[in-house]
Amino acid sequence: MSDTVELERLINCTQATIRRFPWSTEYNATVIGEFNRTEILDVLGEMITRGKSYVPKEAEAVTLREFITECLFPTTKSPYELPWQLKTAWGVVFGAMLLVAITGNSIVLWIVLAHRRMRTVTNYFLLNLSVADLLMSSLNCSFNFIFMLNSDWPFGAVYCTINNFMANMSVASSVFTLVAISLDRYIAIVHPLRHRTSRKKARLFLLIIWALSCILAAPCLMYSTVMTKRYHNGKTRTVCYMLWPDGRYPTSMADYIYNLVFLILTYGIPMLIMIVCYSLMGRELWGSRSIGEHTERQLESMKSKKKVSVLRSKVLIHTCTHPHQRMTSI
Repeated sequence: MSDTVELERLINCTQATIRRFPWSTEYNATVIGEFNRTEILDVLGEMITRGKSYVPKEAEAVTLREFITECLFPTTKSPYELPWQLKTAWGVVFGAMLLVAITGNSIVLWIVLAHRRMRTVTNYFLLNLSVADLLMSSLNCSFNFIFMLNSDWPFGAVYCTINNFMANMSVASSVFTLVAISLDRYIAIVHPLRHRTSRKKARLFLLIIWALSCILAAPCLMYSTVMTKRYHNGKTRTVCYMLWPDGRYPTSMADYIYNLVFLILTYGIPMLIMIVCYSLMGRELWGSRSIGEHTERQLESMKSKKKVSVLRSKVLIHTCTHPHQRMTSI
């Protein structure tokens, strides 16, 4: 590419950037045509610097830096395109996993709901865990997998919102349910004489779990959106993402804080609680002699029962082999 064409592209891209981001510079787009190469590069550098610190009232779907980069170095095709061989292989593997997940969780739902004797407190928690996993596998995983294969989101802005919300809500619900199961097992093993959780309380805990999960995933309902990017060969690529008031990943501080809080509440704290509970349960079971090992009182009781059984057997055998003695005594 000659110097004239490069300078022409610099001028055109700078003018287009000024029209797209008028707050990025004090210069007018028509004045840029009179600048030389060095002056245009200085203007672009100032615009990029200002774009890092300035946040408009409504966050831009495309940042200033991305706009300039795409204009100066246009991509001719959509990135992240997988060859059809990999798409086929991933489709087979993921399809099998999805089939197993949906079938397995559906069977758990049927077993617990169709059999009244299976409706215990622990099984209520397992049922809730299956519901969360079923929602994730049926309403989220398949759509994300299609996006991964094609690098394109064809399902629109509405389902983009639903998809992001269901993903975070299902993950939070699954983790909170695992915490509830660990606490329930801890009470049953470490404090067996303490009053156990009733079915009514278990249902109340499940409602609290889903309420907290919905609250934690609520930002996805407010800030999920789609963005369509056009390439020079005429192709387009649509992505589903979170657009916060101060921008989007990786420049948004709100996005960073939300993901940090989500990590702490759905991984850090639950992991700590489960480690403590299962460690105490392990210590209780490891030091107990009633699990897999008889105590001295149990051994003495078993010996006494054996002696009584042997004595009864001898009496019965003697009676059967010497019936005339019994008649004589009568």
